[in-house]
Amino acid sequence: MIGQGLVVKDIKEFGAKGDGKTNDQGAFQRAASFFNTRKGQGKLIISKGKYKVGKQVMHGNGAAYWGEDVLRFEKCNNLVIEGKGATIFFAGGLKFGAFDPKTGEPFYHKGQTYFAKFDYAAALGNAISLTNCSNVTIKNLILDGNNDKLTKGGTFGDRDYQLPHDGMFIKDCSDIQIQNVTSKNFGRDGIQISNKIMPGSNVPDQKIQLKGCQFLYNGRQGLSWVGGAGLTASSCKFNFTGKGNISSAPGAGVDIEAEVGIIKNGTFQNCEFVNNTGCGFVADSGPSSDVSFESCTFWGITTWSMWTTKPNYTFRNCNFYGSIVQGYDSPNEKDATKFYNCIFEDKVYQGQDPYGKYLVEINNKKRMLFDGCTFTTRTKKVFWFEGIASWKDEEKPLVTNCTINIYPTPYKRPDFLAKMACLRWDNVMYNIYMSKEAYNNYYIPGGYVNFTRNGKVNYFPSDKK
Repeated sequence: MIGQGLVVKDIKEFGAKGDGKTNDQGAFQRAASFFNTRKGQGKLIISKGKYKVGKQVMHGNGAAYWGEDVLRFEKCNNLVIEGKGATIFFAGGLKFGAFDPKTGEPFYHKGQTYFAKFDYAAALGNAISLTNCSNVTIKNLILDGNNDKLTKGGTFGDRDYQLPHDGMFIKDCSDIQIQNVTSKNFGRDGIQISNKIMPGSNVPDQKIQLKGCQFLYNGRQGLSWVGGAGLTASSCKFNFTGKGNISSAPGAGVDIEAEVGIIKNGTFQNCEFVNNTGCGFVADSGPSSDVSFESCTFWGITTWSMWTTKPNYTFRNCNFYGSIVQGYDSPNEKDATKFYNCIFEDKVYQGQDPYGKYLVEINNKKRMLFDGCTFTTRTKKVFWFEGIASWKDEEKPLVTNCTINIYPTPYKRPDFLAKMACLRWDNVMYNIYMSKEAYNNYYIPGGYVNFTRNGKVNYFPSDKK
């Protein structure tokens, strides 16, 4: 209905109270219905207040308990959802997981790693759902799934709790701007992006933008990107996944997993991936490529800070605290995993040591590049590079123009501090914060390393710079 004028509505015009006590689910659904009828063309203001939501129907949709989306928009264009000091939170006590459809009690299936009998499912629905929409802005909202106050049933799905309960769910949409939104404590994802693109199709940038958002304490992922082309996230936090009542694998800050179609052209700028149950960032399944990270922080405490096995992932000016692993085994230089001016350090997080035995742990990945990077270790070994002796010189990973800072370590001498096998090694400076005699009791095993420009070794017989 392009010819219609834009209309502005406040959620309270649809009967919402925002008093933190009244369940306002019906008001939000009426608001969504109003804009769906118009095909968008307006603004929905969520005025100041605390809006309790959540509606489950026993045996709804054939499930034990089926939850309804709070705001569900389909085929809407030119729509703004704007908060004015508003929090939308799910009511406590709602059921999530596997439940007996007859008694309504939690159902624990013993001895089954995969359980997905739909009539035992208890889902909650999503806070905001967009399907086949374009030119939509969501801004200045707090969305709270109330993870810690949900009634948890048995696990459901292939791993843990694989049921709908996302802060935002975006399917087959374009030109979506999400600004200053906090999406936290959801049973599944803070946000899921599911734009279907078939391999070989020439699809333009879908322009999904996240700016200044926080995705915290969600059960499965801060962000699941399962399909699409063109995602930009700037100044966002993807932290503490799996740290609440509901926790599901992979438990990553961000998981790029091409399930519904290919994934390409992603950019993350000034983002955080901190203290997640799984990897801070992972890309290990399905066809994804061409993703870049600029000035981001990855902090892995219980597992890897970063894991990718996909082509043309590039990291510039990023900080990695906790081991990184994998990389793409690239047949060409363009698609190799590349790190420019990055910092790798075993930096303590709130009294907890970061994950891993090494700052970098790479096995059999051709053409990886570390250019202008700094490696600083106090409690871990520096790196593990293992390659294949038959590689051609140009296939070997390249470490160039880098600095390695080694402080006194807890490893008893003699011991090795790094492994170098099948590398290209160019202009690397060592700063050794111990005496030459002490450092000489350590060693670096390896072989088939191509040394080009010589670096320099500096000894500082102190643990202070």
